Amino acid sequence: MDNIEIGYAIFAALIWMLGYFHAGRFVRPKWKIPGKFIFYVGVSTTLVHWFGHWGLLFIVLHPLVGLLFHCKVCKENNIDWLTCEPQEKYLELQEKWAKGDFTKPTKRE
Repeated sequence: MDNIEIGYAIFAALIWMLGYFHAGRFVRPKWKIPGKFIFYVGVSTTLVHWFGHWGLLFIVLHPLVGLLFHCKVCKENNIDWLTCEPQEKYLELQEKWAKGDFTKPTKRE
């Protein structure tokens, strides 16, 4: 592993931590957190090792696509994307998705 790979692994870890500090407090069960970290940094490091600087695309685009999806879903469900408030509604949506229910919310006026 050379210095570029180590630098990209650190960069991937920092990006993962930013995402965790934003919405990671809602991850249930808590034992999944280290696994998600190891998987993301491991995949990032492997891609950088195999494809060089092209691996940076995964490191940047994966969380960016996730953030865009998060913002879209929160807006559709009247949840503040930055604070994930109301928290009960956010957790309910997350639990619904964990069970495989991806139905769109009904419009309430």
